Amino acid sequence: MRAALLIAGAVLTISAPAFAEWIEYKNPAEAFAINFPIEPKVTNVTYMTESGVAVPAKVFSADEGAGHYTVTVVDLSVSQKDEARSMEHAAAQMRMKGQVKFDYDSELDGIHGHQLSMILPGGAQYQVQLFLYVQEHRLYIAEGTVPAGVRPPALFWTSLAMIHPDGSVVNLVREGKAVRRELPPSP
Repeated sequence: MRAALLIAGAVLTISAPAFAEWIEYKNPAEAFAINFPIEPKVTNVTYMTESGVAVPAKVFSADEGAGHYTVTVVDLSVSQKDEARSMEHAAAQMRMKGQVKFDYDSELDGIHGHQLSMILPGGAQYQVQLFLYVQEHRLYIAEGTVPAGVRPPALFWTSLAMIHPDGSVVNLVREGKAVRRELPPSP
């Protein structure tokens, strides 16, 4: 009995990093929440829209092992003419980077979006899960990249939410503001 407890304790001690707690990151100023493995680093960048306008953006990034997780928030308020096609443009840019495995429209709490899953070229063969949403003149690009053969970054991308300034989750369906789009059947 004592040996079994020692072995169980050793297994839990050795595997503890695999069960490390991720943090729920909320950013009311940028109106999103998502789980990250650690507090993300924030970098101010410039994002080039489809029409060639340089707009401000912020990249929130965190790494865990070989996994890399980012949320890019692009401020489209200075170039609203690019807002309507911003998801399509971002998806087109990503499609050029690798072999697409899944490419489909999606919805997040009544917010129209798009999802991509792909394999990047190169020796390590990385897989990318990409989620795109436009809300309140912002383009959100959530990207989780892990080595091929590793479980997809589900804890990251399933936690993405748009939030109100008070931190509550935006749900256009519940709030009666959703514009219903008929999504085509899954491939």
